[in-house]
Amino acid sequence: MASAHLSLSLESRLDFLSRPKIDFLKFRDRRSVYWLDKVPSKTQQPTVPAVTMRQEELAQPKKIHKNDRLSPTWPVSQSALLAVPSPRLENLAKAKTPSKEWKQDRPVQSIVSKGAMAASPSPRIVQLARPKTRSLTLVNELWDTDQSTGDNNSITGSTGSSSSTRAQNNKTELLAVPKTEHPHYLHQKPVQWMVPESAKTHMASDRVCQLAKHKMRKAIFEGYDPYRIPEGAKLAEASPRVLELCTPLPRKIRQKKI
Repeated sequence: MASAHLSLSLESRLDFLSRPKIDFLKFRDRRSVYWLDKVPSKTQQPTVPAVTMRQEELAQPKKIHKNDRLSPTWPVSQSALLAVPSPRLENLAKAKTPSKEWKQDRPVQSIVSKGAMAASPSPRIVQLARPKTRSLTLVNELWDTDQSTGDNNSITGSTGSSSSTRAQNNKTELLAVPKTEHPHYLHQKPVQWMVPESAKTHMASDRVCQLAKHKMRKAIFEGYDPYRIPEGAKLAEASPRVLELCTPLPRKIRQKKI
């Protein structure tokens, strides 16, 4: 009886779940964009849009105005031929003049005057036109004197300013010389290098053999205890600074309630 009652209850449950959902919106589809406060009648027509005269005018395609002139020349009216421009129009019709400070670009090939072609340079100009010649030994000597005595004490007198300028130029040229490798600099060793015979026949000491052995550690199940505290740590005494840092602040200490 119990099984029969259970089967009947399952069938009734399945029948209830298989029923279609109830449509609570019993109104038909709205054909208007406006909200309806009441149920529309079945005979009501949809909203008909109304177009104004201006909208109809704007909806018309744009008219193309064709050129009705038969030739590029057309007759000018007599009033236009006899018209006299005002002073303001004449002033505006004038072309704009360039600024007084404007100068025309110089040509690529400049024209040299005859006076410049026939001019003879003075001995001072010839002296300045010659390139400067300096020797590296002089630069090294000036560098040594600057390092030993200094720039202020090495050159004095009336020629102090010119000599300091010359020394500064020499210092610049000396700094421009590329650096050389240090005599004790060792380049990278090749991947394969020759081993000397002394290294091949060398006998390692007992201490070297002891240090060459790797440290042996036992596993936990083999007797190794990582949490074991050594005897030296048990007998250690903390310094006053460590005790001061370990002590909590007085404002954080609370009395226990008994």
